[in-house]
Amino acid sequence: MAKVVSAMEVRQNFGNLLNQVSIKDEEIIIERAGKPLARLVSVATPSAGKLDFRDISKLPNQIWEE
Repeated sequence: MAKVVSAMEVRQNFGNLLNQVSIKDEEIIIERAGKPLARLVSVATPSAGKLDFRDISKLPNQIWEE
């Protein structure tokens, strides 16, 4: 489950939050005024179940097979 932090907390503790994301492989949701705005995740973590439509070579082959 993702940790939820305020934008103010991100500004004050950015280095620590980066360590949590990169070393502990955590996900952090950043919110402002109680509304989620962004998600901080490691670039090394694959996004399971999500497809990148910007590069057709990354799409599964079964989509194009008939």
